[in-house]
Amino acid sequence: MAKKWMFFLDFDGTISREDVCFNMVKKFAREGWEAINRLWEEGQLSTAECAELTLELLEAGPEELEAFFKNTEIDVSFITFVNWTKGAGYPLYILSDGYDNYIKEVLHKYQLKIPYYANHLVYERGWGIKCLHTDKECKRCGVCKTELIRELLQPGYQAIYIGDGYSDICPAECCDMVFAKDQLARLCREKEIPFYHYRDFTDIQIILQNLLTNNNNTWKGIQNDQ
Repeated sequence: MAKKWMFFLDFDGTISREDVCFNMVKKFAREGWEAINRLWEEGQLSTAECAELTLELLEAGPEELEAFFKNTEIDVSFITFVNWTKGAGYPLYILSDGYDNYIKEVLHKYQLKIPYYANHLVYERGWGIKCLHTDKECKRCGVCKTELIRELLQPGYQAIYIGDGYSDICPAECCDMVFAKDQLARLCREKEIPFYHYRDFTDIQIILQNLLTNNNNTWKGIQNDQ
């Protein structure tokens, strides 16, 4: 029986070669953003609260940020991976707690048509954030990836999550299979969430193709952290 997989992917540092949001703040924000970011990492600030404080420190206009976003590069193995998922009929969604402003720009640059969900940067005498997909009860993230996965997952499909950061731990807990690196791999270890460690999308594709070849349904519970 053919496997029915749906893929949910983080963007910053997962699809993009570097964390676009982090680099934006590092390049354009005044001193003080690091302390704000630490509070977010520790769970003391929500994404919206962190963004509002950080964006007050941002010293760049719309044209400057647009030019900065245009220089974003992606993991080249992602294009091959997208073509593979499309050929196999596996749905793929981008779920980001970053900003759709640069996701839209990058997907257009690489001629990729992938549905995405993210926060939105707005400029009115200064920068602000619009969180269009927040969980009304939790409000931890600007984009509740877990809620979106539950809404988007079709009956009979298994959810596969791919990510690398703090906002990815909740969706990792609810998905059937997880590919993790960097901070997400550390968090998965701490919470004893099974995951496959990966370096790029070639690694992911090889693992999945091996599962298909061997008709292996025993992957759940495997932790590969090499």
